[in-house]
Amino acid sequence: MKPLRLLAWMVLSLSACACARFGENSQRARMQALPPIRQTLADALPRFDNQQWPAAAWWKQFGNPALSRLIETALAGNPDLKAAEARLRQSQAMVDSQAAELYPTVDANIGFSAQRFSANSTQAKLAGENFRQLLITPLILRYHLDFWGRDRAALQGAVDRSLSAAAELADARLLLAAALAGAYFDLLAADAQLDIAGNIVNRSQTLLKLRQTGLDAGLSAAAPVLQAGMELKQARQIQAASRAEAALQRNLLAALAGKGADWGREIRIEAGTCAEQAVLPSDLPLRLLAHRPDISAARLQAEAAAEEIKVAETAFYPDVNLIAFTGLHSVSLSDVLLQGASLAYAVGPSIEFPIFEGGRLRANLSYQQAAYDRSVERYNASLVQAVREVADSVSRWRETGQRLAEQTQILADAAASEQLAASLDRAGLTDKAALIQAGLVKDQQQFRLAALRAEQCKSAVRLIKALGGGYTDGDPQPSGQ
Repeated sequence: MKPLRLLAWMVLSLSACACARFGENSQRARMQALPPIRQTLADALPRFDNQQWPAAAWWKQFGNPALSRLIETALAGNPDLKAAEARLRQSQAMVDSQAAELYPTVDANIGFSAQRFSANSTQAKLAGENFRQLLITPLILRYHLDFWGRDRAALQGAVDRSLSAAAELADARLLLAAALAGAYFDLLAADAQLDIAGNIVNRSQTLLKLRQTGLDAGLSAAAPVLQAGMELKQARQIQAASRAEAALQRNLLAALAGKGADWGREIRIEAGTCAEQAVLPSDLPLRLLAHRPDISAARLQAEAAAEEIKVAETAFYPDVNLIAFTGLHSVSLSDVLLQGASLAYAVGPSIEFPIFEGGRLRANLSYQQAAYDRSVERYNASLVQAVREVADSVSRWRETGQRLAEQTQILADAAASEQLAASLDRAGLTDKAALIQAGLVKDQQQFRLAALRAEQCKSAVRLIKALGGGYTDGDPQPSGQ
């Protein structure tokens, strides 16, 4: 028992020395709580609900089958998303690999060698002898005794990084779906504006002909003709810009879906609906941590970095491995299997003591501590960014809704003005030019309304994205170092 007591005393002594070799324990970064946001939300958008939250397939709430088909196609075929999925599979494989470190390994070995010692060598006793050696070792056992928790910490770190990769994949899917929805609503607006621009061009051409007829008949000056000509050219510019915008949005949608530009030309568009007023969950400040994939990914990265600090600390302690083997070893091929004297076995611990590493262990520990501090500060920055995005999205939603309501009323007034001009024209109280001008004003206001309707839908998408797009993390509470 004396050798075992001596061994235990040495292990404890060196472990105590290892604690002193960590160096000075500097202050680690801390995960901060979610910055205050409730009052900002209450001032900007007072409607709250206990259960409301974006669904996983949040795009279906717009009631637009074409948009749903586009997003589902993009989620299945986008190359960047497939790369993120491959990174997730890599991280899951690393978890399996790290988990294998907790179990013993069993190997088998068979070796044969023939050797002759020189008759003129210093090994006089074996000079000139020939040997043939056969080693059959069907059982070689190695087991790392994880006294200090290194393997467990490394496994937990791998699990955290895998979960972080899953959250990053969810964030990539959310960003892709949000970008595609925004481009789709821009395409809807461009397509509607293209039709309206065509009406403006036709009305401008009719007005120009009317002005020219008046000039030819000596009933009008040249200035109205020149003005009508400039307005026609401006209308054609708007028409060309709308046509180009529609083509650009189709190209963007095709690229987001992982397709070529020709595929984008075949995209069918359908009108959908956007909610007039957003409804947020009543406990949004608390739930936001669990419903933002980027926040979850940042938190898990910090927790993985905390585990890697533990792994770096265990490198200062003795490393103990249990090694055992059994087999048949013989220099005679004839008796290796027939005589029990060929039996060989061994079992015992192997202990490595870190004595002098030239500062490598302390440098690695400092590196992991700095990596943890960086991950924590990234998490804190993601909290601030999340709060800003939610507040901005809510404010933008409210502002867009107000502008849309005003523009709808403006369009109604312009339509009423056109009807009045038509009545006066039928009564012979005004000329045809006034009716055309009233129609142009109505088309121009309708052109602006199409852009605002798309902006309202995009504001809804931005708000859904800021709220996490239906993502749920079951463990939102940060665990600091």
